[in-house]
Amino acid sequence: MDLLSETYVVHDRSLVDNPATILSKVETARDQYRRIAVDDVGTRPESLTLLPLIEPDIIVLAPELTCAAPDTTAARALHVLAAQAERTGAVIVASGVDSERHRTRALALGASFGIGALFPPATVDGAGPRDVLISPTWSTPSCHSRSPFDIASTGQPSAVSTKSLLVEMSCQIESQASDAGPDTMVLGTFQHAHQFASPTQRRWQRMAGNVAYTGIYGIDMAGVTVPGIVSSSIDPSDELVEEWNVVVLGQFFCCVLSARDLRWGDSELGRTFEYVVSHDRGTVVRCARAVLSRFDNATHPSTAAP
Repeated sequence: MDLLSETYVVHDRSLVDNPATILSKVETARDQYRRIAVDDVGTRPESLTLLPLIEPDIIVLAPELTCAAPDTTAARALHVLAAQAERTGAVIVASGVDSERHRTRALALGASFGIGALFPPATVDGAGPRDVLISPTWSTPSCHSRSPFDIASTGQPSAVSTKSLLVEMSCQIESQASDAGPDTMVLGTFQHAHQFASPTQRRWQRMAGNVAYTGIYGIDMAGVTVPGIVSSSIDPSDELVEEWNVVVLGQFFCCVLSARDLRWGDSELGRTFEYVVSHDRGTVVRCARAVLSRFDNATHPSTAAP
């Protein structure tokens, strides 16, 4: 079997459009001992966002990164790619390497291999850069639980609070997410659509303008249309109905606030929750996967302003 047939390739748009399907396929490919590659990375924030979720073995850069003069987009991509490669050992491959100038730029971006007219066609004879792909990059273990609260509370104590404190904590996390960089993903589960009220909608819409992907989940949430935000409805029988989660996943900031409704309190802001906060990257990645695994029929927003 050649290297190409052993590799499952993910394109950035496919994860954004169908996260549940793609994450399931990636897990299946891992179970089959196939390598995971992400293609066309670097020019769109979404392509950088999916790296910590998938932890690919191979990162193929978009040709624009090697063909164009350095700019802010390339600089941001370089920082994200360097962090991902350092964290996981992923191999970076430059595409569009058609000249020595392109090759020099690719090396500056941290690429170890290149694809393009500068290189002669490779023969498929079983030989290839296998030695650099021996170490696994999948450092975050799979989790059988589909409950972010169960994931986040494993191994650490939880606390009990009213909703009023959790709202303030959520606002603080949202503020940090807005400043975390354009490659950041933010996910929220709000139990019911009516709890994603106008003040929260306005905050999340502002935040969505600063990050790559913003998704919300709850009963009847698919009917909520907010520019820049992907919405998906939850089945009323899903255990996630009992949870309120804010998950932020970026290369340089990650956090999860996960709370479980205790079903008592004398007012809306007096509702009581058991909650936990974690900044552990592996925990946040698992929580993000747990939420995204439910995004089968999400409503994708228009990017136009209201």
